[in-house]
Amino acid sequence: MAWMHSASSYLAISQLLFLACLYLVYFPGKRLAHLIALFCFCLTAYILSRQTDIGLSGFDTALGMIAVMAPAVLWVIARYMFEDNPDIHKGIWGLIISYLLLRALGLWFYDGSQARGSLFFLVFFYIPQLIMMLLACHVVYMACRGRDSDLVELRRQLRMPFAIGMGSIVGLIIGSGFFWLGSPQLDSLYFFVIFLLILFINLGMFQIHKDTTQLIHMAGEQPAPGLTTVAHQSRSDVQLQNDQPLGASPVSRQDQLLIDRVLKAMKQERLYAEPGLTIGDLAVRVSVQEYRLRKLINQSLHYRNFNQFLNQYRIEEAARRLLDPQEQHIPISSIALDVGYASLSSFNKAFKDTYQVTPSVYRSGQSE
Repeated sequence: MAWMHSASSYLAISQLLFLACLYLVYFPGKRLAHLIALFCFCLTAYILSRQTDIGLSGFDTALGMIAVMAPAVLWVIARYMFEDNPDIHKGIWGLIISYLLLRALGLWFYDGSQARGSLFFLVFFYIPQLIMMLLACHVVYMACRGRDSDLVELRRQLRMPFAIGMGSIVGLIIGSGFFWLGSPQLDSLYFFVIFLLILFINLGMFQIHKDTTQLIHMAGEQPAPGLTTVAHQSRSDVQLQNDQPLGASPVSRQDQLLIDRVLKAMKQERLYAEPGLTIGDLAVRVSVQEYRLRKLINQSLHYRNFNQFLNQYRIEEAARRLLDPQEQHIPISSIALDVGYASLSSFNKAFKDTYQVTPSVYRSGQSE
């Protein structure tokens, strides 16, 4: 069985290093490519750490710390791939740094005498392990949560395979306890699964190289929707300025007619004000196939997410009504619900993301 253990580990490492080099060579200077390469190195360190039988030497400790970074790196990758606003809250960075420090201290001070049920293990191993598991679970959540509203077709198609594949890899690592559980037989299975998943990713990248290039370059950048961004308009000009969005790509006459139909339905029928409106609902209302509508809104109107498309209309109407002297008596919560938001908190967040001030401050005129 020793040969199987070695063969599976070398196969997995070869694919991981190949993938890391591929991204670093093809996408120099791109943050997502660097993160993917780092993730590959973390998995490589995990595999190498399972090969050593000489205890927690300095080298083993270094490998262990690199391996422990895998869930955090994967979480950041998912954030950059699937979130159009990839800014990471300071609290998340604090959580990541905290679990890495705890695990580093645990590996440094562990001498083999501490019992598995001791306070030492709880603080320095089990708590970091729980945080890593939560990060891995949130990766799956991020990949699945926005699938229905995602308008970037390749990214939409990658969400479920990413959640299943990458989630499985990190789940195996966390499940093995990194260094405390497992056997050569189980390790061989882990390595073989990693080898197959990374091989599948490598083959898939060659098949969709052009689309992958666009996705890598797009990741982590702020979206540039076709409609004029309301945050850059003067307070007296808050309105939908044109039925044809600025900066839209040239389209065929047939597609232009469809765009006009969609924008007319949104503007005149106020479809955006319907809570829970999905792109499937809009496709039915304008009598077009959903896949075609996704492509049109993404490639012609330059939206990456259907919620961005809706929010553009909702925020513009809300901003106009907040400045209307005749509606000063109407509560902000009523305006938020009337333009289509399910809650005041979601409206406040979307409004502040656009104007960098809260609706109440905007209404009071203090944002001038």
